[in-house]
Amino acid sequence: MENEIQYRYIQVQGRLAGGLETAMQMERFAAMSLPDAKRNAIAVEILVADDHELVRKGLVSILGRSHPEWKVVAEASSGKEAIECGKLLRPNVAIVDLSMPDIDGLKVAGQLLKAVPGIHILILTMHAATPILRQLKKTGVDAYLIKNEAPRMLVAAVERILAGEPFFASTGVSRLVVDQIKLSESVPAPFLLTPREIEVMRLLALGQSNKELAGTLGMSVRTAESHHANILAKLDVDSTGEIVRIAVRDGLI
Repeated sequence: MENEIQYRYIQVQGRLAGGLETAMQMERFAAMSLPDAKRNAIAVEILVADDHELVRKGLVSILGRSHPEWKVVAEASSGKEAIECGKLLRPNVAIVDLSMPDIDGLKVAGQLLKAVPGIHILILTMHAATPILRQLKKTGVDAYLIKNEAPRMLVAAVERILAGEPFFASTGVSRLVVDQIKLSESVPAPFLLTPREIEVMRLLALGQSNKELAGTLGMSVRTAESHHANILAKLDVDSTGEIVRIAVRDGLI
């Protein structure tokens, strides 16, 4: 008990007095004096970020009741505060609201993933939408949960991401859509696109502009642009260069 108290005292003093680097050095030194069981007991440290205090308190309560050994090391009410707490405290897990008042949850997640190697990010949101899932995948987020599912699924989500497994659960997003997003790199384009979109994709990959392929296929330029945008979204890519790569991969050109 004495060693554990000393460890926490050094944690606080290091963070207050010497900045992040000094704090980390002091904490590593202090942790060496703890018995293995005590080190394991404080191994899971969690940051909870939501601009609604009642939501934050509810999440903390859910986590504490199910896993008393997990420690919520900070609560943040803004994106800026979440980033600062994450950089300072370096938690294992960050539970972040998608709609923060200053910096949105995806940008917070991106900053934390850069600053804290190995951190697991769980995004909470009020709404389910496929474009959000695509953005989460690109950012590197581990889990996605609708807020009204948190009382039932939050603990399972954290357990899964701590085990190194993604957790994307939503009553508003089908399992098929989630699987498609996670497998987008291995699913051939013909399984994801309509026949017309395949024609447009082939011409794009051959170097035609939207205007040129519109003439080739007998459609308006606006329709060609719409097909182009749909192809980018369905393939989960950002550029025509990526369309060319996938077309070559799938033998379309």
